[in-house]
Formats: sequence, C-alpha cells, structure tokens
Amino acid sequence: MKNKEWVYFSTTATNFICLIFGAGSGILTARLLGPEGRGELAIISYFPTLMGTIVPLAVPQALTFFISRDRDHQAEFASAGFQLSVILGILGSVIFALVSPRTLAENNRHLAWAVTVACLFSPAMVVNPHLYAIYRGMEQFNWVNGMFILAAGGYPLLLLALYWGNKVSPLGFAVASLSLQIGIAMLNAWRLGITAISYPIKWIAYRTCIIQGARFFMPMLSTLMYVMSDRAILIRTTTLIDIGFYAIAFALTYPLSLAANAFVEIGFVEVARANDEKISLDISLRRFQMAQVVVGFSALILLPFINPIIRIAFGTEFIPAIGVTYIMVAVMSLRGLGRSLENSLRARNHIWPGTISSIVALVCLFGLGTWWVPEGGLKSFTLALLISEMVDLLILIFFVHWHLSVPFKSLWGLRTNIVIPLSQTLLKALKLRNG
Repeated sequence: MKNKEWVYFSTTATNFICLIFGAGSGILTARLLGPEGRGELAIISYFPTLMGTIVPLAVPQALTFFISRDRDHQAEFASAGFQLSVILGILGSVIFALVSPRTLAENNRHLAWAVTVACLFSPAMVVNPHLYAIYRGMEQFNWVNGMFILAAGGYPLLLLALYWGNKVSPLGFAVASLSLQIGIAMLNAWRLGITAISYPIKWIAYRTCIIQGARFFMPMLSTLMYVMSDRAILIRTTTLIDIGFYAIAFALTYPLSLAANAFVEIGFVEVARANDEKISLDISLRRFQMAQVVVGFSALILLPFINPIIRIAFGTEFIPAIGVTYIMVAVMSLRGLGRSLENSLRARNHIWPGTISSIVALVCLFGLGTWWVPEGGLKSFTLALLISEMVDLLILIFFVHWHLSVPFKSLWGLRTNIVIPLSQTLLKALKLRNG
C-alpha cells in the first residue's frame, strides 16, 4: 500500500472533520425539532440505516477482499459489485417500505407513512457501501474520504435550506439526508466510469462475490443485529422524548466508534493482502493497539465538552441527555475497538469469533435492556449497552489469547512504545504530504 501513513492519517482526520459537521447537524436538528421531533427523526432514519447495513449481504467487504488481492480482475469485480448494489438497493427499499411500518409501536404508529417514504428514498444506502468498498480495494482512499466529508458537510447546508424555505419537519430532514446520499452515489458511479460499470462480466464473478459475501455475512449479520438493536429496543419500550435524548447522546459519541474506522477499513485491506500468517497477525495486533490510542485520545477530548455543548448548543430541553452521553462515551469507545479487532480477524478468515461475541452481546442487551428499561429508564438501558459492549470485546480478546496464542500484554496499546511511534508516524505523513 502506497503512502500508508498518509492513508491512516487522512482517514482519521476525515473522521474528526465529519465529527465537527455531525455536531453541527445534530445541534440544528435538535434546535429546530425539539426532543419529541428529534425522536421522530431518529425513528424515521432508523429503517433506511438498517436497510443499508443488512441488505448489502456483506458483498461490499467481499469486493474489497477480492479487488485488493486480484488486480487482474479489478474491473470485472467492480462492475459486478455495482450491478449487484443497484439490484439489492431497489429490492431492499421496496421490501423495507412494505415491512418497516408494521414494526412500529402503538405510540409511534403515526410515523408509518413517513417511514414508508424514507425507505423508498433509500437505494443509495445500499449502493454507496458497495462503491466505497470498490474504491478501498483499489486503494483510492482519498476519494472515499472526500465523499464522506462532502456528505457530512452537505447535510447541515440542506437543513438550513429547509429552515429558510419553512419546510422544517422530521420527514423533510430524513429525505434531505437520503437525497444527499443519492447525489453521492451518482458521483461515485461517475468516477467509476461507464466502461467499468458496463465491463463484460462472467457469471463466476457474481457467484464469487455472493459466496464470499455469504461467508462474511454470518458474523456481520450478528454484529449488525447487535449494533442496530439499541434503537429497535427503544422504539418498542420508550417514549419519543427518550428516543430524542438517546439520539443526541448517540450523535455526539458515535464518532468515537468511527475514530477506529481507519483501522477497521484500511486494516482489513492490509490484513487481507498479507499472504503470511505471522505478518497478518502482527498487522492485526498493531492496528488494534493503535486504535486504542486514537479512540482513547478522542474520548479524552470529547468528555470535557459534553456538558457545555448540550446545555448551550442543544438547549436546556436536552439536559436529561447529559448523563446518558457520558455513559455512551465508554460504549462507543469499546464498540470502535471491538469492530477493529473483529474486522482484522475476519480478514484472516476467522469468521466465528465475531459471530459468537455479537450473539452473546445481543442476548445480554435484550435481557438487561428489556428488564431494566421499564423501571430504570434510558440511563439503565445505556448501562446495559455498556455491559454488552464489554462482553463483546472480552470474547474477542480471549479468542485471540487462547486460539492464536497471543499474550494479553501484546493486545495492550496504551503505552509509550505505541503512542510515541504513532505520533512520529503521523508527523512523518504530514511532512511527506506537504513536501
């Protein structure tokens, strides 16, 4: 991989830029909609997001896997992946538009029509992950980062346009976000080019992508079910106002899980391309150690600002979200580290550890969440989520220790011989880029 240091640095920097834009978008939506309206937006947006995570069937990761390893057939895999994404996107949006409204609880049934409309606007939620996966496999990380920044920066501008046009509503905000994703998908397809999209494809390319996607899908499905289950439980057990508070806490802390995204996405490419087992394991461990430094540093930066941001930027209506947000800092930090380690294991074809850890964590969350929420409310639910994340990460760590014979101390990354080289590497990447 060329300019590896710059790729990691620019991807991490992109996540921080998206964090800033995301905070701006979160403040705008909270101010314009209020707690109940923010809760309605969270429900409407949940189903397109769920569709974008489940419907791709792990084909995007299979695309990255094959394109990064087989340069002679990049164009064929890219074309097959794009065509599959369009088919899956259209089918998924229709199915979700029909099914999603039926899953709503009695107190939010009035959102059924809005959920249907949002789902019909959602094919790009499936198409874009495929296209991003293709570009990652081709090592075009700067383009992917640019698209993420464009999407994150474009959304607050669309919100302001709706405000000035007097079109403020939860559905309007959801459709604006989904329309932006459609525009991003068109740009991604345009860069891929007509030739690449219409490249002659043998049936075996589709078959290979689908089969490998199916191999990846089982652990990914359990992981996605676990990651998306929080809002599903809240939709069925709490009020719109509580969901609004959770949406604020989630929006402020979600970038902490993205802080490890460079080690998840780029690390997957590195590990998948390594033909030697020892080298791939060394890369996996190193990336997990580095992820701890980045996530820990990001959490320390965020913690002092939670209280003033919610009180001043979001308003006094959202003060009950402060305590929940502090808990979510730990939740999202653990989630980012878990995804980093699980992705590296999957790139080495260790599929079952992530499957088992996510299923056990999901059982913990459903058991604790449904037991605590009726009595303890939203704060009890986030504590249940924290325990579940701990369980998820510990199972992965014990697998690496026992099955791969890795000492526990080799998994620990918050030490000087990791922090200092990482800092030096980032400085080196900046000097090389500027020079």
